[in-house]
Amino acid sequence: MQLFGDKKDTDILKGSSQEFVAGQISSFQVAILSKRSELIERVRSLLALYNILNMDIISLELSELKENPLFNQYDVILLDIRDEDDAVSLSENINRFIPIKATTILLGSHDSIQFSEFLLKKGLHFLLEDSQLEKIPTILHSRSLASQGSSQRVGSIVTFLGTKGGIGTSSLLVHTMKNISNLTNYPLLYIQGATTSPNADFLFEIPIPQDGSIVNVKDCLQVKIEDSASAWQYDNLNSGQFNITFLEQNMGLASSFKHFEEIINLSNIIVIVINRDPYSIKVAKKMLDEIARLTMQNSDLLNKRFLVCLNDNLPYDKRNDLLDGDIEEFLDRSIDFKRKFIPRMDKFKQSHNSSEIDEISSAIIGNKQVKKSKSKFSFTLLKGKKD
Repeated sequence: MQLFGDKKDTDILKGSSQEFVAGQISSFQVAILSKRSELIERVRSLLALYNILNMDIISLELSELKENPLFNQYDVILLDIRDEDDAVSLSENINRFIPIKATTILLGSHDSIQFSEFLLKKGLHFLLEDSQLEKIPTILHSRSLASQGSSQRVGSIVTFLGTKGGIGTSSLLVHTMKNISNLTNYPLLYIQGATTSPNADFLFEIPIPQDGSIVNVKDCLQVKIEDSASAWQYDNLNSGQFNITFLEQNMGLASSFKHFEEIINLSNIIVIVINRDPYSIKVAKKMLDEIARLTMQNSDLLNKRFLVCLNDNLPYDKRNDLLDGDIEEFLDRSIDFKRKFIPRMDKFKQSHNSSEIDEISSAIIGNKQVKKSKSKFSFTLLKGKKD
């Protein structure tokens, strides 16, 4: 058994302020998630050199990663990702399965500066398994100096953008969030934007002040109704408190569009919520055209997911309302999700358990792949309803 790191690791560590670092990090609880015994021994012996002895080895592959209550006890989690090269998928899955409070270090072989920089922006540290393990103590030292021992990780941000007021964007988001909260014990936050109707108290059936304060709705689920003074101000979202933050705004207002680029740059997943009203469809088309334009200027937007959900908040009149095909033709893309009109209040209150919401939740938290929407038409619709 290897008792110490190999020569490459230990030689580099000579000259480090070893006592100073050890005094700060030796009490950390650490988990090493890997099935590779050689890598485990190299990491374990390196940590032992810095008096970090509270280590657990959890045997699993990246593909086997799932939420585990045991993860809550660790300050630091080192995850073996082997040759994984999909940074977007990695960051989403880590926010899905690993507590936001845990400093997360990824060990692998994909040698790419772009890959590493993308992950670092998310607060995730990537180290090459053959040459960079010596950086682990430095990362832990930084954790020990952070305010309140913050992991400095950036949670995922999922934004629901309504294309018109009163089309059920809030209820769609809340039902989706309730569904996801039943699947995870990790902290979630919902911010109901100032451009929306402040009805979170009705949807959660508890009093929620409209002063911008954060309220506990249930374990691991918190809500904030944004006031006008703090509208569109999201500088503190990357505080490392929540694995997933859900934002909601109404893009049907002309004043909202000046914030559109800012909100899509901030978000990981954007859900555009429409109904069958022609105005709603036209706003969605404007948003999709702007996304296409911005993507030409900023290739980072290719790493984001843009989804369209048709929410029938009113009974569907097949004779007079726009058909699904009409909407897709005008938008020049397919509709990703549909939710039918819910006629009864008792069913509405329980709709977070519906198959429609299950499908949306699965796409958001990565349990289901959403096929990229393909442009199907280049035709101007909504000039007149088809007979």
